[in-house]
Amino acid sequence: MRSLHTIAFSAAMAVAALVATNAAAAQEAAPQTPMASAVFGAFERGDGILALSLGTSVPLGFFNPTESAFESPNSAAGFSFSLSYTGFLSERWGLAGDLSGDFIRTVNDDQLFIAPLALRAVMAFPIGAFVIAPSAGLGVAISSLGNYKHVDPLFKAGGTFLWKASSDMSYGLNLYANIIPQIMTEYPENTRVGFFLDATLSVAYHL
Repeated sequence: MRSLHTIAFSAAMAVAALVATNAAAAQEAAPQTPMASAVFGAFERGDGILALSLGTSVPLGFFNPTESAFESPNSAAGFSFSLSYTGFLSERWGLAGDLSGDFIRTVNDDQLFIAPLALRAVMAFPIGAFVIAPSAGLGVAISSLGNYKHVDPLFKAGGTFLWKASSDMSYGLNLYANIIPQIMTEYPENTRVGFFLDATLSVAYHL
């Protein structure tokens, strides 16, 4: 069976190949003015972006509030995917919803699954054919490790860098930090705050 690292690398390469193929097709379709339809104008109320992202999730470590100490991660980088929709409320501001999943292998060779579900505020800065969109939001993280299941609060922050390849399609690089406090009321000494970094490539459709 292939490792998660191999799966994540294959998925990232597939997205990169799709980016190159569609970019070439867009250039062939409009050889005289290849960038004429690839410029970000101001967003309008009601505009939407639907994005599919694939990449990696990197555990950064855990904060132990009982001892006020930061602990190193006990797992390796894994595979990450997400489906998100951003709806714009004005030229700059939008609201985004994320449905994500992270598959991470622990040092004990167990499979950790985390599903971060978040609602984010987005601020967009169009620059020619590109847009920079910092974002932050709140949600819940559903985690599963063997028979253990838990639902915890989530704080998500980061940003997206988009390149508009055509009038209805963009490609992006996404960097987001997921901060997950896991509060153990019965065993307070086991309470931890987890820090994870998701780095993904995305294909985005403008609706």
